[in-house]
Amino acid sequence: MSKKDGGFVLGAIIGGAAAAITALLFAPKSGKELRQDITDEFNDVMDTVYDYTDIAVEKGSELVEVAKETGEDIKVSLKDTGENLKSQFSETSSKVSDDLKKAKEDVSQSVAEVKEKSKDVKKEAEDIADEGKKEAEEAAKKQ
Repeated sequence: MSKKDGGFVLGAIIGGAAAAITALLFAPKSGKELRQDITDEFNDVMDTVYDYTDIAVEKGSELVEVAKETGEDIKVSLKDTGENLKSQFSETSSKVSDDLKKAKEDVSQSVAEVKEKSKDVKKEAEDIADEGKKEAEEAAKKQ
């Protein structure tokens, strides 16, 4: 029920009660009968007010339950999202660790290859130096 509808209903109740009281006051009855009719009409109006109060309390309770359920759903959803993020982070961390290990192995292998090639180059350089030395000695002997 919207605020506008509630105002209309409340106005209708008050207007009905006022009309009933006015009708009773202008009706040709004795004082005792008039007081009894006013009391009866007041009790009817109060019953209607209590009915609307009960409806409002019931709707409020329903809204509280909906809010609690929604809060629980959000809590569960956030927990699931947190667990998913944790799992994804763990997987990513593991992949990065594996990639780093592989890169380290590749670098170690490359360093070993460079060392081996440098030994070959050093040996070749020594051989060339020895040949040059021999040629220089032979050239010096020829002179």
